[in-house]
Amino acid sequence: MEMKWPHGRWATAIAVTFAAGITQVHAQSSVQIGGLVSAGVNYTTNVGGSASTFMAPAGVWRPNIFFIRGTEDLGGGLKSVFLLSSLFSIANGGNAGGPGSMFSRESYVGLSNQWGTLTAGQHRDFMFDLSTHGYSGLYFAGRVGGHQGPFANFGTPYSGGGSGDFDRVNGEQIDNSVKFTSAEHAGLTFGALYGFGGQAGNFGASSASSFGANYANGPFGLGAAYTMTKDPQLNGGNDGFRNIGIGASWRPGFWKLAALATWSRNTATGGQIAAYDASVGYDFTPAVGASLTYTYMNGNQVLQDKHSNQLAGIVTYNFSKRTTVYLDVSAQRASGPGAMAQIYATPGASSSASQVMTSVGVQTVF
Repeated sequence: MEMKWPHGRWATAIAVTFAAGITQVHAQSSVQIGGLVSAGVNYTTNVGGSASTFMAPAGVWRPNIFFIRGTEDLGGGLKSVFLLSSLFSIANGGNAGGPGSMFSRESYVGLSNQWGTLTAGQHRDFMFDLSTHGYSGLYFAGRVGGHQGPFANFGTPYSGGGSGDFDRVNGEQIDNSVKFTSAEHAGLTFGALYGFGGQAGNFGASSASSFGANYANGPFGLGAAYTMTKDPQLNGGNDGFRNIGIGASWRPGFWKLAALATWSRNTATGGQIAAYDASVGYDFTPAVGASLTYTYMNGNQVLQDKHSNQLAGIVTYNFSKRTTVYLDVSAQRASGPGAMAQIYATPGASSSASQVMTSVGVQTVF
């Protein structure tokens, strides 16, 4: 099922990839089935002291996803909406969202009218919108443009206690949540999310809250987001991770320019990471395009003032609106006491301050 997206060459691929992050449904009484399948060979120069060649089961440029979504017209401008979506491994067909998860990416049901959409279920928070609107390096370079770096002791619970996607722009789930996303008003959309902690006797413990706003006017875009997730393992569920982000983009002609800044803090330890992306993309022809993202990540004193510089670039060739081949290269250099580089989507950290990852792959959408 072909979908439209307003930004040219990556139209269908990105539309399908981020379909689970878009809650405003416009179809009339319909059900859609779609997804994205990607596979490739990846080479990393140093993982724990040795080179590694592997196939990333969840995809590198865009994650493998399958979704079912639908809407029913209830009359008077009111509609019911639902979404069920899963991440999966192309290597073995298994679920890539965690053991026991049938719909591991996003699943919700709700109501929509001219004012916006209200849903309940499992959602991505508004930090993810900074990627869906095209501000992050993740949007340009794929998963290797995500944020990780030499901050293994930052403690994010969804990355084995490390720092993978510490600012949540790659899209992390919030279970047991209610989310409102407004309709567009003169280019402005906004929203709020609340995740129930479910801890008896302490309503706010282990809870989550998120807010976001985005403004688009022709080639210009500006967005901001805030997310606070309390971890049941930190101070009885009263501490957790606070994320703030702001991004902007400008798309004159065949050029795509974007910038993103995020600040992430572990409120229990005081550890904080600032990350800054600057991205540029260009469509040489309708079939050939390229982009480059520079990312600087800096930890505070609690994280021993470690920091890293990273470049991520990609060249793509579109055989059609649905099928694309790509070459994706990312290089990171870390600094600070005992700093070991780690690019997001690699199997593990380098044994040194440097790491390079190269991917050659193909993806198709349906």
